[in-house]
Amino acid sequence: MKPPRDRRWVERTFGRFAWRDRRRPRGAIEILGEWEGENIVAMRPPLALTDGRGRPVNRIRCHRLIAAPLQRALEELAEAGLSHLINTFDGCFVARHMCWNPRLPLSRHSWGIAVDVNARLFPYGSHEKQDGRLVRAFERQGFVWGGRWRTPDPMHFEMAEVPDMRQRVRILLDDEHVSDGRLEEGTVVAPVRKVAEALGCLVEARLEEGEVVIHSMTRGE
Repeated sequence: MKPPRDRRWVERTFGRFAWRDRRRPRGAIEILGEWEGENIVAMRPPLALTDGRGRPVNRIRCHRLIAAPLQRALEELAEAGLSHLINTFDGCFVARHMCWNPRLPLSRHSWGIAVDVNARLFPYGSHEKQDGRLVRAFERQGFVWGGRWRTPDPMHFEMAEVPDMRQRVRILLDDEHVSDGRLEEGTVVAPVRKVAEALGCLVEARLEEGEVVIHSMTRGE
């Protein structure tokens, strides 16, 4: 289970802003200064979406850094014929406290880095599970799913690792470029087959056993 990021990471990654409580609706906030104009963008979803009142969702307001990953997650669902897994799209950027409670910290929706999907079917606190194909489409793009938290929030998907911000690395063999990878939390992730074949090895994928075997061509010589 991957936990949500803490407030320090959120502010370091997506920015800090000054704010004050609104009188109405209760739990809403007003973001002060230039942060919203500089960071919140509107994206057109690649599939037909409706909100909880049946109204079409023609644009999604979100943080500029999650626009591309969110687009890719929705495109993956559309291309796989899984658009029906989103019964309702229930919002992204909403400047407010968690649970609309002024005594609680700010919601990640205030940064525009979280989305709610199928809110009526999977309300906060429910142990009902969203379709795994929907969950995986979002997780592949760096979102964490609230349905796995101690107090589950199965409608909620929150950005925890912006894919486009992962550090790219070039894999070189004797100074010759053979592949590209990325650095994730101190570990280089790269395509096994390309690197192994550049080293003169053969690669065997044993997916049913959950194994990838690299055969050295020099062993036994």
